Amino acid sequence: QHYKSITFIEVMLEEKDETDSDTSRYRSSRNISVWSGIILTVLLAFLSYILYLQVRLSFFLAPLSLDYDRYTKFGIISDLHLDLKQNSTACEWWNGTYFTHYQSEYGSTGCDTKYDFATVTVDSFSDLIDDVGNVDIVFCLGDFVNHYTRNYVDNRDVIANSSDLFHSKFDIPIYSTLGNNDMPEDYMQPSNSSQFFESIWMTIIPMMNASTDVLAKHRAKETFLTGGYFTLEHSAKLQIVSLNSITFSVRSNVNISSGMQQLQWLSEVLSNAAIHKRAVVIIGHICPSLSLFQVSKYKPNRTMMWKEDYISRYNDIVSAYSGVIKFTLFSHHHSYLWFVQQMQDHESKSSFVSYYVLPSISPVYENEPAYSIGVVDNQWNLLDILNYFCPLSFYARQDKEPKYLFQFSFKESYFYYHDKNHAIVEDIPITNEFLFTLTSRLLDVQDMQNTYKKILYNSYQFLYNFANVSPYQMFCTMTQNTVEGVKKCFSDYNFTF
Repeated sequence: QHYKSITFIEVMLEEKDETDSDTSRYRSSRNISVWSGIILTVLLAFLSYILYLQVRLSFFLAPLSLDYDRYTKFGIISDLHLDLKQNSTACEWWNGTYFTHYQSEYGSTGCDTKYDFATVTVDSFSDLIDDVGNVDIVFCLGDFVNHYTRNYVDNRDVIANSSDLFHSKFDIPIYSTLGNNDMPEDYMQPSNSSQFFESIWMTIIPMMNASTDVLAKHRAKETFLTGGYFTLEHSAKLQIVSLNSITFSVRSNVNISSGMQQLQWLSEVLSNAAIHKRAVVIIGHICPSLSLFQVSKYKPNRTMMWKEDYISRYNDIVSAYSGVIKFTLFSHHHSYLWFVQQMQDHESKSSFVSYYVLPSISPVYENEPAYSIGVVDNQWNLLDILNYFCPLSFYARQDKEPKYLFQFSFKESYFYYHDKNHAIVEDIPITNEFLFTLTSRLLDVQDMQNTYKKILYNSYQFLYNFANVSPYQMFCTMTQNTVEGVKKCFSDYNFTF
């Protein structure tokens, strides 16, 4: 079964078998002490691998038991951070220093993505798309460029290399969005932004639906050159909206009126989609939440990642069109998580705003690289997200070609349905209301808390170590859309913000 990817235990047994075959050369030796020493060495090495994986990777989930063969799917890949200059022993960081790591053809955790590993990743992702079948779209959620490249020409060239790499392997439409590192200066749109956007538009065009009509592409290009955002009709039933979320960042140099202009455009796009009864998928890079880089002790300044005026306006818009928007995808955190907020209108009616944050390919924050496959029904209601990751830190130490392994299914990880028919569970959409109820379980269900912390730990690992963050803190961060809201929520559960 294509979902039943090789597990870590199988990897370890493969490593053990190779080690055992190496030691077999010594079996003819009559020296019992040498023989015992060899066995002990092999045993200790094997146990150290097991211990390393338990600490580094923390848990394994069983292969997927749900059957999604008949459903439409989409791919998600993000935060490639392609590093074209990285060698086998060192990489450059964004502060001008160099990080030296163990020698590896495929790079290392603690560095951005080496080209050799990017090639392995795209090949693996392409094979997975072929294996699972019915994949209709690939979404690229920004940050093609590494963390140290900071000039117009180099950024453009890295984006072009990334585009070529993706387009060479995928024969289905690819829709992308811009990340903060794709700008010539991090988070800052250049003074000649239209010229820069036009130079990279030419690399994005091949990544779009070839069947899209000329007029639609012209309109998309027009808004992209103006502000780095666009919309395209993927089909008669589905429309893709790509936001330039960098505009909304608290670190952006774009004036507030330009950001509001993009949000007004978004409102008009959603209104038009509602009139024509089209479903909408929104993609962006930076999400309108508290920065999870700042939940841990490493960054004490607590701010939202978007300016709060933008967050308020955005939430008003998307809650008004919640029946049109099927789901929203962001990235940037180099981790897998979600946010869901309950909104109240002037008539005290409840609605919800939700979005998913997908993991990164770049292992720069000591995270293991990952990509995802989404599953939808024929109305593009989200049914599941399947996560696949690569234990690069393990493979790099062995200097072997890395493999991506099935990690978890959102639905199997968080739905408690063991007494229910699987076919019924497969058809249940993950609605905003259900997601809010699910998130609320962080407050009182121990299994939910443990599973969630483990998944976050696997994504962040060393630098942010969310295994030490309280589920109550996570609940507040995931459900509040202002700093004051997060503060009050923290206080309600006796935490200092």
